[in-house]
Amino acid sequence: MSGLLSIGDFSRYAGLSIRMLRHYDERGLLEPAEVDPVTGYRRYAPSQLSRAGRIRSLRDAGCGIAEISELLPLFDDPAALSVRIERHLQRLDEEALRLRRQRAVAESLVDAAGSRGGPITVQERDFPSLRVLMTRRTVADYPAEGELWADLRRILALPGGVDSAELGETVGATYFDEEFRDEDVEMAIWREFTGEAPKATGFEVVLLPAQRVAWATHRGGFDTIAVTTEAIGAWVADRGLERTGPMFNVYVVGPGAEPNPDAWITEVNVPLG
Repeated sequence: MSGLLSIGDFSRYAGLSIRMLRHYDERGLLEPAEVDPVTGYRRYAPSQLSRAGRIRSLRDAGCGIAEISELLPLFDDPAALSVRIERHLQRLDEEALRLRRQRAVAESLVDAAGSRGGPITVQERDFPSLRVLMTRRTVADYPAEGELWADLRRILALPGGVDSAELGETVGATYFDEEFRDEDVEMAIWREFTGEAPKATGFEVVLLPAQRVAWATHRGGFDTIAVTTEAIGAWVADRGLERTGPMFNVYVVGPGAEPNPDAWITEVNVPLG
């Protein structure tokens, strides 16, 4: 066959190593146009360069062999390809979030090793009764708490919804599950409130009772907040006390006011008997 490219030239033009070309041949993704029956030498048609480019792009976008095999035929159907690529983008976003959380934990380990964080001080106090605007439901996981805050922002933006002047400064979230959960977390978010609950919004006015709590201040992102709950748990156990209600956070400086997680300040509270 004339006009074919040697595997070396094809490798150079396609931006794929000879090793990867052989791998894609073995997996049925990019078979040579011709294989010499005696020497086994591979040659490729120039028209195969576009398929090679698609394989390279999908690989560099993080697609595995199986996914590349499924996506290649969809280049002839741009609408279907777009739908599948959007799904892949969502998975990449989820993976990027997972990596950011892992990095935050790793950074906290560096801080601890360098003794830059300092000891966590746990204290007791009387937490006052609060009249709050609250919504409570089960969400996918703890980071999904943001969905509840988005609901609050939504009703604040509704005409005739909630008057921001009726909102107080104390803002928090309560976690109702007895144990830590990896998924299906029951929680509520709330904010001090003097008005009447808007109808048909999923929010209600609740009077939080006054209670004695053990508490500590957590500084930084929520990915490392377990370091603070560990300190509170040890403090409570060492004194022979018991948790008597759901833990709750008070957000002194949170994501709504400060985009930089390093500047967040959270008061973690454990009700005591």
